[in-house]
Amino acid sequence: MSTTLNRSARPSTRTVVLLVIGVVTAVLYIAAGRMDNAYLLRMVTKPIPVLCLALWVSWLPRRGRYQMAVAVGLLLCALGDILLEAGDATFLFGLIAFLLGHVAYIVAFTRDSRRFFPLGAVLAFGYGVLIYAYLTTAGDLGAMAVPVLVYMLVICAMLWRASARVGVQEIVRTSALAGLAGALFFTASDSILSLRMFDTPIDLGGITVMLTYWIGQTLIAFSARDASATR
Repeated sequence: MSTTLNRSARPSTRTVVLLVIGVVTAVLYIAAGRMDNAYLLRMVTKPIPVLCLALWVSWLPRRGRYQMAVAVGLLLCALGDILLEAGDATFLFGLIAFLLGHVAYIVAFTRDSRRFFPLGAVLAFGYGVLIYAYLTTAGDLGAMAVPVLVYMLVICAMLWRASARVGVQEIVRTSALAGLAGALFFTASDSILSLRMFDTPIDLGGITVMLTYWIGQTLIAFSARDASATR
């Protein structure tokens, strides 16, 4: 029996391959950001880490509605990576892709738990209000004021729904905690990105944005491993 447990705990070859590809392309993307004339390398490498996560989730042996919603969210975020990297002309489309990715995560988290959890709502949306208020007073949102507000509300809703899964008896604790931690890292990434774009240049901000983003996506993907396949 212990041999069976040890084998099941080992990562599959497919998981290891996806992990290596994801880490290597993440390193290449960060390196490309410090190179001149490396636009093509950035375009190619940026979405691959999240695409690897989407493949990993879609190949999980227990594929329920939660897993499928997370996989869709990851694919939409990978599309958003491409559109944002392409430049200002496609920025709004990239924002929409990420917004839809967050909606997919909201669907996953809500399908797993319909618990209301008002404290989580107050904390999540309260944080969003503070960030948006700061950006509107100290930053320069301009024509992006409404799109940024909508995006902020959606990501706060995603954070709230992730927090509502924690403590629910029917949800595996590791899945609930991974989902919440992933949502927190994703929110931190978008917050830093907003500050960099509309207010304050931050030293190493680009690397911080990407690292918190990849960590967040990885944790959300990991939350699908133990999520119930019946939900």
